[in-house]
Amino acid sequence: MAYKKWYWKMNENTGQNKNVSMMKSLFFIFLIFTPSLYFTQALGVKRAEGLIMNKYDSIQYCDITLTGNSERLKKLVDQSKKLKYAPGILRGLILLQLHATKQGDYELSEKYGNQAEKMASEENDYNSLGLITINNANTAIGLGMLSEAKEMIYRNKPNADKIPNKADKARYFANSYMMLSGVYSRMKKTDSLIYYAKKSLEVMKTVPIQDLTDLQKTKYYHLYIFQLMNMGIICLERKTPPDPVLAEAYIQRALKFSETHPQYFKLCDIEVYETASYIYLKREQYEKSIFFAQKALEIEKTKRKPEERLALYNDLKEAYKVLKNETGELKYLNLYTKLSDSLNKSQKNTVVNQSRKEIKKIKTETQNQYSRTTLEIGLAAIVSILIIIALSWIYNKRKNNEYLKKNDELIAKLKNKNWEKELPVEKKPTTYNNTIYSETEKKLLKKLKAFEGSGKFLRSETSLNYLASQFKTNATYLSQIINYHKNQNFNNYINSLRINYITNKLYNERKYREYKISYLAEECGYSSPQVFVNAFKNEHGVTPSYFIEQLKRQPLEA
Repeated sequence: MAYKKWYWKMNENTGQNKNVSMMKSLFFIFLIFTPSLYFTQALGVKRAEGLIMNKYDSIQYCDITLTGNSERLKKLVDQSKKLKYAPGILRGLILLQLHATKQGDYELSEKYGNQAEKMASEENDYNSLGLITINNANTAIGLGMLSEAKEMIYRNKPNADKIPNKADKARYFANSYMMLSGVYSRMKKTDSLIYYAKKSLEVMKTVPIQDLTDLQKTKYYHLYIFQLMNMGIICLERKTPPDPVLAEAYIQRALKFSETHPQYFKLCDIEVYETASYIYLKREQYEKSIFFAQKALEIEKTKRKPEERLALYNDLKEAYKVLKNETGELKYLNLYTKLSDSLNKSQKNTVVNQSRKEIKKIKTETQNQYSRTTLEIGLAAIVSILIIIALSWIYNKRKNNEYLKKNDELIAKLKNKNWEKELPVEKKPTTYNNTIYSETEKKLLKKLKAFEGSGKFLRSETSLNYLASQFKTNATYLSQIINYHKNQNFNNYINSLRINYITNKLYNERKYREYKISYLAEECGYSSPQVFVNAFKNEHGVTPSYFIEQLKRQPLEA
């Protein structure tokens, strides 16, 4: 019995010893493998972070101007947020800011820019602050805020000086100088434009190319080639006087990269070839212009840049026109016209869609406002409309009263049977020209009276020279007599006779009131109905239509 107890006790102790040994082994294994697990997990995070950055590089390399890929950028930002990877979040926000700026969505650009700026400031990331500043300045230029854009760049200089990487710093200053040249271009300050464009190129030369990553090289060469191309255009269009030889030198330097660095040149090949075509067109080297335009069009077939294609069609039609190649000129004229119409239509649709979005946005905002504010706006609008209506009514009332008064005065004159068409001859001593004798005056005045009674003034060819010729006198003498005795110049004198003639017809003969204005104008010697209307209004203060309307309302005895 005692043996059994001892046996079971020994077995119990042995089991306990085995359990303890097992626990110790497991603990030892745990101590060995736990760092490995942490290391493996950390390695996975690092790989994920590296993969995010590689995807950013891929997007920027394939789409250097960043006109697309916004959805991919948003996904990468979301992935970075899940990993709490600040550099990935910041880079994505800056690229989204740039994308929004390129799309003209300045409100969205500002939103991304503010988020990115806050992060970059907390991290003292001066390179990112520089990129954000360039994007902000680009937005300001897009909004026409040129002074603000310039101020942003100047204000960021202390931060830019702290950018640790020499290549990044040089690229920032090259970009900022290029931005300033754009600002001064819009301000039409040519000297400053050229100064900063040249300065941008000078800074590009200082970039240590050997230290650049593949993506940095892509950005560097893209910016450098573009600046050479821009300088070519500046020399041709903004320099005074234009320097086409220097313009060609700059574009040739840009074209050289197609041989030395074709992988980077292809990023902006269409733009460079189009600029070369334009420069050679202006240099009157038309065959070269056609050559580069055709090269650009071949590439455009795959890259699809309709704005550049439109410029190329224009260059080609102009070149063929000068070369008197009617087939080529007509071909590219038709292509240019069709594409231009298509782009204009597309642009209008974009504007309409944008307007619809704005209207929808305003509508939503309005619905969220307090009802009192809405009521106040509505009341203010109603009051404004009522004021406008009242002012319009007062103006029209006064105008109608004035017209009515003038018309009544005219009717009163017409009722006066002694009223005559011509102005009375004034008996005054001749003082205006001693060379005209009173006898001559009498003869001319007699001829004028006969002329007024004959109706010859209704002829459209009647002029001062014509009348002087008919009277066998000097045109100057005749003009002086009309001015003195009729108190008006020759043109007004003829207009007065014609208008009074047609006025009497309208008053005395009802059938004339049914005629069109064009017929009435022709009847009294006017080739243009509008000239007749103006002359009638100048003479009587009312239009012929108003006068006829009043005559119809108040029929007069013939």
